[in-house]
Amino acid sequence: MDKQALYEQNHYPDHLFPFEVYYVQRYGMKPAGRGFDDLHWHEEIQYTIAVKGALTVQVNGQLQTLQEGEGLFINSGILHTTKMMAQDGAYLSINFENKLLSFFLGSLMEQAYVLPYMTDYWLYKVVLRPQVAWQAQCLTRLHQITLAYQQKAFAWQYRIAIDLTEIWYQLITNVQVIHQPIKRHLQQQQRIQTLLRFVHEHYTEALTVSQFAMAAHISTAECVRCFNRFTGVAPYEYLQQYRIAQARKLLLRTSQSIEQIAQATGFSGTSNFIKNFKRRVDQTPLQYRRQQAP
Repeated sequence: MDKQALYEQNHYPDHLFPFEVYYVQRYGMKPAGRGFDDLHWHEEIQYTIAVKGALTVQVNGQLQTLQEGEGLFINSGILHTTKMMAQDGAYLSINFENKLLSFFLGSLMEQAYVLPYMTDYWLYKVVLRPQVAWQAQCLTRLHQITLAYQQKAFAWQYRIAIDLTEIWYQLITNVQVIHQPIKRHLQQQQRIQTLLRFVHEHYTEALTVSQFAMAAHISTAECVRCFNRFTGVAPYEYLQQYRIAQARKLLLRTSQSIEQIAQATGFSGTSNFIKNFKRRVDQTPLQYRRQQAP
């Protein structure tokens, strides 16, 4: 299965300590990566914390709202994106490789307490709320982690690794899991990955829903169900959203004209591009470029 169109390869400052904290806002993130409204997956475990305002995260096709101060665990390999957040909202995304929980490769801890939980379909997400004692402990440690990462005092990597392990212990001892792969859900994930890969590779072309369906060897009706299930929108709406996302990148990263960007992102004309852009971003492309440009 080719999942590269949705795959995010995280780049760590130090590959000997595969860990990173992303600060994400609606129109940008530091360091650069897959930010707001950008469906993707990665091999790393992720914790998301709503630090300013509420946000809605879509995980495995399910919408989950986080209030300010709440957090979310997202397991390895799970499709996810942030769908809604305030204009001035912000969240933290803490990503790390599971080897930080294993002590060493092939260890008993890895075999018994890490890998089985990373491959469990039912443990694809866990909401962390400050009103629940053990979840509050997890949130406190996540904030300790971000502070340690910012300050980088002596042996800060140890401090972070200890906190990550304690959070993992809290998760696996407090959340009921089944350790049973679900064939139907795996098949649906394969389908949506194929469909989204097709969109990402052909969005500059004039596309129809029947072409989407043919790419995944499914019926048009099943194609529509699959998009609604995992993205929350119809196939053509997802296509338009993806085109707008690519256009936003070109507006900020290149000096191409509005007409050139409209053509490069698959819109039928400049006026059509401007109309669609304004409907989704609440600004014209030129206004967006002027306001968001560094």
